[in-house]
Amino acid sequence: MSSNVPIIILREGTEDIKKREARTQNINAMMAITETVRSTMGPKGMDKMLVDSVGDITITNDGAEILDKLDIENVAANMMVNLAKSVDKEVGDGTTSAVIFCAQLLQNALELIEQEIHPKPITNGFKLASNKTIQIIDEISKKISEDNEELLKGAAITSMNSKDIAAVKEYFAELALKAVRHVAEKNEGPIFDKVSNIKVIKAPGKSLKDSELISGIYIEKEKVNSNMPDVISNAKIAIIRKKLEIVKSEYDSNIMIKSPEKIQQFLDQEKNMLKGYLKYFTDLGVTMIVNNQDISDKFGAMLSKEGIAAIKSLSDDDIKSVINATGGTQIDDLKDLREEHLGFAEKVKFEKIGDDDYTIFSGCKNPKTVAILLKGGLEKILNTAEIALHDVVSVLAKIIDTKTIVAGGGATYIEVAKRLRTYANEISGKEQLAIQAFANALEEIPRTLIANAGLDVIENMTELRAAHKTPEDKWIGIDTIENKIGNNMEKGIIEPAELIKHIVKAGGELANLILRVDRIINAKAAERD
Repeated sequence: MSSNVPIIILREGTEDIKKREARTQNINAMMAITETVRSTMGPKGMDKMLVDSVGDITITNDGAEILDKLDIENVAANMMVNLAKSVDKEVGDGTTSAVIFCAQLLQNALELIEQEIHPKPITNGFKLASNKTIQIIDEISKKISEDNEELLKGAAITSMNSKDIAAVKEYFAELALKAVRHVAEKNEGPIFDKVSNIKVIKAPGKSLKDSELISGIYIEKEKVNSNMPDVISNAKIAIIRKKLEIVKSEYDSNIMIKSPEKIQQFLDQEKNMLKGYLKYFTDLGVTMIVNNQDISDKFGAMLSKEGIAAIKSLSDDDIKSVINATGGTQIDDLKDLREEHLGFAEKVKFEKIGDDDYTIFSGCKNPKTVAILLKGGLEKILNTAEIALHDVVSVLAKIIDTKTIVAGGGATYIEVAKRLRTYANEISGKEQLAIQAFANALEEIPRTLIANAGLDVIENMTELRAAHKTPEDKWIGIDTIENKIGNNMEKGIIEPAELIKHIVKAGGELANLILRVDRIINAKAAERD
């Protein structure tokens, strides 16, 4: 009598972990990752010191940066890191919240499994809860106009409250909002996709409050010849793709010169060729050349005598930035160069910032990019400020795109959890317990904020839940800077509604994926025959 039961043959040394042990191992690894970043959350979060393999030290409280530098072996824990990265990519902030929520969701699921509840109704309940949460957020979120300066600045400041640059948050909120508005005015389509058009240039020295917004573009290039002018006003810019040097023969050849006159003739011929190049520019009054190919030292010296500046060997991306900003057209053959092909900038300036040389185009025809010149005394401060600025401009761009906000400080999580518990009572079966577990996981965000502020968790969580009596109380949350519970929307503690939705959706999906795994087969330990 034959049997249809398959026999799985695993190589000797293969590790095989099944059912409850497999889930426990995965969830414990994810909880360990969460504990690494938990204390960084909120305005009073702590920093982490990261030391890499060569001894370089990074001090940061940015969840995305910390997770990116961790060396993780567990596959489930790596999936948790990828979850954080997806939130950072989609919204620009909230990575720590996403990790805390997902890990707590799995921890709550594990408790249900230990009560002999099968993972299937748990994952079904989580799906129902996730969908209901997104519906609730859509119902309670506040619609705003992109012209609402006060609320947009509030969102920027909220994002910076947990960063090391919180001391200058008002100044940087203004700076970030101006940058995002500039990109919004000059570009079409979703602004979030254009955040990369906001360039951050780090300049050691002075203080963060000396940072400034420059309407123009920064190209990391120095001028071809040191005698070229440092500043060019009302620049007429030729954007070309041509080597400006003596063209060498493709073939090896010997030139027989029998007299000094012939030597001079040969040198004059080379010089006349370069003079021919120069004439194309001088006839049109060109004062700046941007070339993505080479310019010889000899021709660079000739340009400097005419008061013409030049940069060479630009990347295609840099050339595209110059074309977009100055309104010029790139030309391959100098014979085709015409007045209408020239770009324009009110000022072109060559400047050394830190250890790097930059060419700065300002007052351009159509600058689709904008630069924030970031100044600060220490490299560590500059790096932290750069990361914080990326988060802030991303949050502002997402709000301008979606035009929906919610209150921060845990207010939205408490309100959604309350409504989810009411919804759970409408659901029969074990799914009801899973929805309640989902609501409890949402409350882990305000609980962590309160704990990191050094406040009494039980007392404040009880007060927060009690404060959400009616729908009008939906924005009551914790202000951990003043250590007070109140209406956070009125206080300007604001987050993008899209951020909460993405945290809930991505965290719920990952939790369900992990819960469906009932076996881990790890062949790493196996040896070859």
